[in-house]
Amino acid sequence: MLANTLTITINSVARVLTRVNQDNYGSVYRLKDATQEFTLKFRNSTDPSDGVETLERHNMYFEHVVYATPTTTEKKYTMSATMRMRKTSDPAYLAFVVPAFNTLLNAQAASLIAGES
Repeated sequence: MLANTLTITINSVARVLTRVNQDNYGSVYRLKDATQEFTLKFRNSTDPSDGVETLERHNMYFEHVVYATPTTTEKKYTMSATMRMRKTSDPAYLAFVVPAFNTLLNAQAASLIAGES
């Protein structure tokens, strides 16, 4: 089980999100104040992929909402990640893939935001 609080740092500002819900297959973390809300969700599931072998799915979803003011509109930013593997795969391999993917995403973030593909 994940900790009761998780810290996310955006633009050098650390925010501590507190777990507000937890069930057998996931958790929801939130930080809410008068001007904005941060939500982080984790979900895990297991599904038959081809009727023979089981597929494990691990999801993370992040949302940041900046509330509207009398002079601005509401802004919403989201990001999600999904890791999938067959039950017979080595789960330790994902520990190698995640940092590699994050490094690649970091290097390409400006281009992706600019609409390049």
